Amino acid sequence: MPVLGALVALMTGAGGPSTAAAGTTAARVPDDPLFEYQWNLSAIQIPAAWSVSRGAGAVVAVLDTGVAYETRGPYRRAPDLAGTRFVAGWDFVDGDAHPNDVAPRDGRRSHGTQMAAIIAQTTGNGLGGAGVAPAATLMPIRVLRPDLSGTATAVARGLRFAADHGADVASLSIAGPSQTRLVRRAVTYATAKGVTVIAATGNDGRAAVGWPAADPRVIAVGAVARDLTRAPYSNFGRALDLVAAAGAGNGGDSGYGPTDGVVGQTLKGGPAEFCFCFTASTSAAAAQVSGVAALLVGSGRAEGPAAVRAALRQGARDLGPAGVDREYGSGLVQALGALRVAAGETAAPPTPRPAAPRSADRSSGSGSKLIAALSLTGAALLAGLAFVWLARRRRRRR
Repeated sequence: MPVLGALVALMTGAGGPSTAAAGTTAARVPDDPLFEYQWNLSAIQIPAAWSVSRGAGAVVAVLDTGVAYETRGPYRRAPDLAGTRFVAGWDFVDGDAHPNDVAPRDGRRSHGTQMAAIIAQTTGNGLGGAGVAPAATLMPIRVLRPDLSGTATAVARGLRFAADHGADVASLSIAGPSQTRLVRRAVTYATAKGVTVIAATGNDGRAAVGWPAADPRVIAVGAVARDLTRAPYSNFGRALDLVAAAGAGNGGDSGYGPTDGVVGQTLKGGPAEFCFCFTASTSAAAAQVSGVAALLVGSGRAEGPAAVRAALRQGARDLGPAGVDREYGSGLVQALGALRVAAGETAAPPTPRPAAPRSADRSSGSGSKLIAALSLTGAALLAGLAFVWLARRRRRRR
């Protein structure tokens, strides 16, 4: 059985106050102390979109290293996920009903919990930051080990589990250079059952969208920096659907982490030690689009993968050359724009470019010590993490 090498688009690595888009009613600003630094939320119209939907009624499956979602034995639920809704998931690594996340022992931050937090971390609780779709329900599905190794079998089974247990959206911050038959069939199965599958394009800066994002049934998401230009690490190409605001990963250190990154609470060691860590990655971009998809589903304005994809693409803010292009796809995802398109209305005006980053006050916040992840610059940013796809046969490229 051949082993297929691949590169995972998982990088761990926020910014100015959020405002509503012009002509909309601003949602009440939550009291989360890091909200004012979440420049990415205003860039994709999240505060404005909350006046229409916060994701209630939508279920997002997070296929990753697991999530710190329960207090059980040595495991603890992440404090900023305390008010987040969860439904039962599955661990396809250890084969049990407890897909708990654990940070790697080499000092890196845990990936799955951070992606879950970006999608739906508890908002308005006076702690940490806000989630894109704070009222959405998460389904934790563990398909990767702490070191980010995994199998095509686990990913495929995870997608099928999500489809069979009521997920509306499947978020995969995973990317490799080739597809496998197992995963391709699982994507087909999940989308046929009404699951919108969203995946990261990859973080090695190549003109080639990684798999499974390159599958035509999957919404492929790249990343842009604070100035809304393509992030240097973000893979791109003809299969790219959208981009989201995730940062360039090379900003100066504000005291919390890269000034243009995205914040989400995650594990920093063992099963019960947490930090508010930062990432500049297509992983974070895909998680944000997954959250926007949850807003659409929860609003009742878009049902099924085709309707969600159409609303996301038609409501996006055009970037780069006019129209769809290889670096930005249909453009920067706009939550309120997508909601309006889905309702048959004119898309909302695009948000202005985010303001220059502010210096973060180390004494502000909830009183908890905020521990930044490694500042990722240059070659360190573009370095991949090994992810092994195991499959019986390599799919021939067409």
